[in-house]
Amino acid sequence: MNDLAYRAIKARIVALEMPPASVVDETALVDELGVGLTPVRQALRRLALENLVVILPRRGTLVADLNASDLSKIYEMRVELETLAAQLAAVRATPQQQRRMQELSLESMHLAAPIDNHTYLEIDHRMHMLLWQSAHNEFLEETLDGLFSHALRLWNFAVDRAERLDEVLRQAIEEHVRIFELVIAHDEAGAAQLMRQHINRFQHEMLQLF
Repeated sequence: MNDLAYRAIKARIVALEMPPASVVDETALVDELGVGLTPVRQALRRLALENLVVILPRRGTLVADLNASDLSKIYEMRVELETLAAQLAAVRATPQQQRRMQELSLESMHLAAPIDNHTYLEIDHRMHMLLWQSAHNEFLEETLDGLFSHALRLWNFAVDRAERLDEVLRQAIEEHVRIFELVIAHDEAGAAQLMRQHINRFQHEMLQLF
């Protein structure tokens, strides 16, 4: 129950179904999720540790706000850790993981145009997760997964203002495919360099929308 409540509330926050800076209605969450008040409160405490909500003593809980400063802080961490993950994956990826990279690359390159945001986010997450797993460092994977949730929430907040969306998403997918190719070729430096460029470019695109 606790994990169910945690995952459900987190998904709502990331998808902006619970808007930034809004008051969390614990009673409504109990009714909607079909769980008790204790699992909801325990989930909110976990989410507070992840900086997705802010618990104010005697005042209630707020969904964490979004701003350009947070975006910069999140991406200055992501760029270093995603780069490290790409570098490690080029050394540690198993043959099975390499085959999965090839399969995901083919799937992503055959997405119908224009690419819609939901479809892109789903395959983007799978590609990043595969890369993290291929680094074979569970601490790195857990940290990047947490940062990805914040980055995804920021993107969902800004995407409606994005111009050339299909072009931006198509380029991001092409970069993912090329990163996978470099990982499979055991090119540590090349995979790390392209991942750094990929994250920096996406940060630049995001900053234009705030």
